Amino acid sequence: MVGGMSSILRELAEVQHQLTSLPKDAEAQKHGLLARQDELHTRAARLADQIDEGRSTQDLLARLAELRWQLGALERQRATAPDRPTVRGQARTRPATGPQSESRIEARVGRIQSLLRKRGIDIR
Repeated sequence: MVGGMSSILRELAEVQHQLTSLPKDAEAQKHGLLARQDELHTRAARLADQIDEGRSTQDLLARLAELRWQLGALERQRATAPDRPTVRGQARTRPATGPQSESRIEARVGRIQSLLRKRGIDIR
């Protein structure tokens, strides 16, 4: 499964590179690449769900904390420096995520919480 995720992430990187390399007037190509990007994000989310099911409760709790931290960082970034293009992570700086990425993080938080509830752990 992890190998599958690596493949998806490589393809996502390639699609992103193609998107950034497109001329401004290439709307048809842009639309196709954006559709492919959405499809890859959906596949990655499904695979992440499968991987999460095999993770220990402790690992899921750690991942949940990390995702919540990322959401908090995005909120702090908007509040303090809305024009800044990066988010400082716990150990690194990475590009800021847009609203679509933020909603993906929120969805992942919800899926992990659901999985933890199935295991008898109530996380709010």
